[in-house]
Amino acid sequence: MDEAALIPKQTYEMYLRPTLADRQGWALFTSTPRGFNHFEQWYRYGKDKKYPEWESWQVPSWESPYFKDDIEELKRTLTHETFLQELGSEFTSFAGKVYPFDRQTQIQKNLKYNPALPTYVGIDFGYRHSFAIVVQCDTSGPGLPTVYQIDEVSMKNTKTEDFGKMISQLPYHVTAYYGDPAGIGTNLQTGMSDFAVFSKQFGIRIHSRRDKLSRDVANSVSHVRRWFEDANGEAHFFVASRCKESIQSYENYRYPTHKEDQALKEVPLKDGRFDHCADALRFFFVNYSPIKSNKAGTIDWL
Repeated sequence: MDEAALIPKQTYEMYLRPTLADRQGWALFTSTPRGFNHFEQWYRYGKDKKYPEWESWQVPSWESPYFKDDIEELKRTLTHETFLQELGSEFTSFAGKVYPFDRQTQIQKNLKYNPALPTYVGIDFGYRHSFAIVVQCDTSGPGLPTVYQIDEVSMKNTKTEDFGKMISQLPYHVTAYYGDPAGIGTNLQTGMSDFAVFSKQFGIRIHSRRDKLSRDVANSVSHVRRWFEDANGEAHFFVASRCKESIQSYENYRYPTHKEDQALKEVPLKDGRFDHCADALRFFFVNYSPIKSNKAGTIDWL
């Protein structure tokens, strides 16, 4: 059974296992790990003396004679979790904090607007809390571009028009604006979409990718994690110390607490407090650096 971690557990239990009983047959399961699911349980059977009929082996990709990729380049461009799973054949999962944000290294006191670098704005709409992040990107180095957040806009209990006015008054030359694809829907208050309000009243055109990979929250969050920490443990995302709400969000954006009798949920909490900034950042990254496949910077979940 190839890619056994992606095949439903009952396929083995209901159809394959009974066929092994009458002839004392055997089965071989091969797969890249996919979190802590049934395949991880089978792997543990092979390491447990209580199951002498099971054996298991774990081999990283780089030990194969057919492995030709640049492992250092992969470490620079993949998240730590993805590198361990896809290449190290290790079982990994997310828990607790969503982003490995380190205030000692990622907060910069003297970070200012640099006219030589392109500037982007990531936008999350919401009547109760609208949020925007202003970032600049440096592509001069190897691997991932270095992203600097230089400003933030946080407005609560406000109309789209007021939010748009605040964004339009930002003192930067903005290369592009990126936002939530839901913003294209009609706003009941104005009869127009949030995108249309920004475009018609302020001349701001918001771009938004609407493909399946970009809209998948778990997938896109994992894509963003690469900038917080690559497989080498290095950060490619830095924040100006004045962006206080953003810093608080990156430090407190969390996954829901996992309960033993429930399936593991890899979608962060929508707590109404820390998720708006995180969403604005996510909308920026999935548009600025599109997700090319469901294995690029992410872990697949069933």
